[in-house]
Amino acid sequence: MAAPIIDFHVHFSDRELAMKGANKNVMTGFGANPIAPAKPEDGWRYEIMQKVANPAMQIADMDKFGIGMHLISLIAVSCNTDWAEPAEAASLNRHANEMVAGWVSQHPTRFVGSFTLPLQDVPLALKELDHAVNTLKLKVVSLSSNCRGDYLGEAKFRPIWEAIHGYGLPVFIHPHGSTDMRLQKYFLWNGIGQPIEEARVMTSLIFEGVLDTFPGLKLVMAHGGGYLPHYMGRLDRNFENVPETRKNMSKRPSAYLRDFYFDTCVYGPDVLEALIKKVGVDRIVFGTDYPVGERDPFETLKTCTVLSEADREMITRTTPAKILGFA
Repeated sequence: MAAPIIDFHVHFSDRELAMKGANKNVMTGFGANPIAPAKPEDGWRYEIMQKVANPAMQIADMDKFGIGMHLISLIAVSCNTDWAEPAEAASLNRHANEMVAGWVSQHPTRFVGSFTLPLQDVPLALKELDHAVNTLKLKVVSLSSNCRGDYLGEAKFRPIWEAIHGYGLPVFIHPHGSTDMRLQKYFLWNGIGQPIEEARVMTSLIFEGVLDTFPGLKLVMAHGGGYLPHYMGRLDRNFENVPETRKNMSKRPSAYLRDFYFDTCVYGPDVLEALIKKVGVDRIVFGTDYPVGERDPFETLKTCTVLSEADREMITRTTPAKILGFA
């Protein structure tokens, strides 16, 4: 039996967490631009807010488009817990992870659950990781690019990577938005900030040696990995000319691209084509940023002319199933 079509990039919201952190995230400019609760007359915005909280609505959309499963992850830009002290962050992550587990237990053939961690305290993060895997039976770790400015390659996070590697868990990396206040204008924290964050976290993992220390990590980058896959030549040049840059690495920076997987949420078939040329079609997974992505979740795949039907099957079914251990 063929694997179902799996959307690797789907969001849900924890209302309690979102309310507590409403003035502490990029969505509100850290409180400078409060967002009023969505009302039915708000149209698409109201619809989005309903869908991130309602598994039945997500299933209806899956059925509409022929998608078998959603891998759900907490909305990082409005529900991250970086602002909280460790104990509160641990409590909020536990609440959100139990919500995910509830969705999965009610609809085990339609949802795969990912869980978040209180990264500001590594022992608490390890405790939550153990609970999420062994008690809640969740299958994927969901991480932002950084916690309080510390990117995921930093030495302080090595115990977490060791545990993830030991469990063989896939990791979905989705930034919680650039905190650079200069990018608050014009929604640029999202428009250019997210791709910058993806470049920063990937280079952190590469240059700090995480990928050499823990070979075989299953890392899935949101938004096609942002800018980095398309601009590796400069890093390769520095690898050759500046010995300090390669002290934790066994190969050129560009050679690490295939140590990552990348979703298809790139908003254009030309970008997807360029990404495939860089990393290979076997490193691409279907991901839509539901419910805020393209109205037709298959639009980019359908209009990317370099893809064969076999390629599309690999992207939507075979590779995500392999990452999740279904195949």
